[in-house]
Parts: sequence; structure tokens; C-alpha cells
Amino acid sequence: ASTSLGPDPAAAYDQAYPVDLDFQGSDLSAIRGERIAAQKAAAKKSREDLTSNPLAMREPKDFLGSAVWAVALWFLAGSRSNPLVTPVANVLYDEEEETWLKDRNENLFAPLPPGFLVLMGLIFLALGVVADRSILLLADGDKDICLQLAGVSLIGGASLELGRIASGEKDVTREEDERAMMLQQEFAEFAERRLVPGGNVHRSEIASAFRRFNAKYRIENEQYPLSDLEIERLARAWNRLQGNDDMSSAGFFTGIKINDQADA
Repeated sequence: ASTSLGPDPAAAYDQAYPVDLDFQGSDLSAIRGERIAAQKAAAKKSREDLTSNPLAMREPKDFLGSAVWAVALWFLAGSRSNPLVTPVANVLYDEEEETWLKDRNENLFAPLPPGFLVLMGLIFLALGVVADRSILLLADGDKDICLQLAGVSLIGGASLELGRIASGEKDVTREEDERAMMLQQEFAEFAERRLVPGGNVHRSEIASAFRRFNAKYRIENEQYPLSDLEIERLARAWNRLQGNDDMSSAGFFTGIKINDQADA
């Protein structure tokens, strides 16, 4: 049998290691130093520009930062329900001539006129410029940090605004307020005639009895929309006014029951 006398395949690769492992062509430390020096120079120039003219807009980042801060402040302050709306509106408009302003003065929500909405946008843009310039001074002229803080504030403000809407903290309109008062009166009348002290009752029984008592709510319709959850809230609010315990986790009210003889 013949044996192969050729070279080992592994010998085809160079087994020697480079002696010099330094970066070839340029010095990394020198490049790093140049970049740091450039950043420091840019920050120094930004500080000097702020000192000489704080409101000057010299770069696109200046405009972008101010705009982002303006929107962030708008959401953080409550958007169209922010505390500046009513005072400014009372200076510019007459309550007797503007229905929306009358609603606002009564702590109700009303849409803002387009012209006044533009004015509020300009006011918050000015506030955004002040916030941007102030944060930029505190950040030693670093525009990237200032813009990042503006972005984080915008996200936080938008999340806070969505939370206000979801939790029902936003002001209601006059129509919603009048409907809420009407429902409270209707439930009070129902409770006076159909609920008696003693025993316990489930929320579903109260909802069914309330719908039987008020014919317009017996079936779901667009003219008089009312959900069982709204009836439950009415029942809980009325129950608290009577000094009773709150509804249990199972949905039972203790200390009241439905007067079944009233149906007879």
C-alpha cells in the first residue's frame, strides 16, 4: 500500500502571529481626542452663543428642540384643558357673547375656536423656546442632551394625557354634565320608590330593576344610551350617600334590597 507524501493541509496556513498589534494608519487615541475636543468646542460655542443672544436660533436643532418642548409642555399641562386657557380667554373674549367661554368658566369642557387655538399654540411655542434655552444652559450647551430630554418629556406628557382620558379626569361637556345630573335624579327617584333598607342585592338586580322602572332604558337604543356599568356607578354613588358599605368584590350591596311589592 502506498502512502501519501504530500504536505499536511494544515500547513497551508501561516502559523506566524503579527508582532505589532497596534492600529495601522492612525492612532485611535488621537482620533478619540480629536472627537472629544470637537465636542467640547461645539459645547463652548453653544454656551457663548447663549450668553450673547439666548433667543437666537442658529441650527435646525434649535428649532426642533423648542418645538418638541412646546408640544411636551402642552400635553403635560393638560392640552386644551391647561390652566392658561380660561384666564387668557377671559382677557380676549366676553363671556356673554361666547358660549364656550361660559362653559369653561363653569369648569366644563368646550372646544376652542381655531383662532384662539392658534394663539395658545404660539404661547406654548414661546414657553418651549424658554424651556429649551434654560435646559441648554443647564446642560452646558449640549444640544443633544437637551433634545433627548425634550423627547422623553414629550413621551411622558402624551402618556399622562392618555391616562387622564382613560381615567375620566378630563372636564366633561355641558351635554355630558346635564346627562349626568339627569341620571342622578332618575336614580334617586328609583331608589326612593324601589329600594328599601335591609338585606342585600346584586348589581345586576339593581340594573334590571332600574331599566324596568324607566321604560326608555329597557332596551338599548341610540336615543337613550345607558350601560349596566353606568347604572352600577349610579348605585355606588347613591349607596355612599346613604352611609352604607361600598359594593363588595362579588357585586353585592349590603344594607339595601329591592322592594318587589312595588311591581305589583
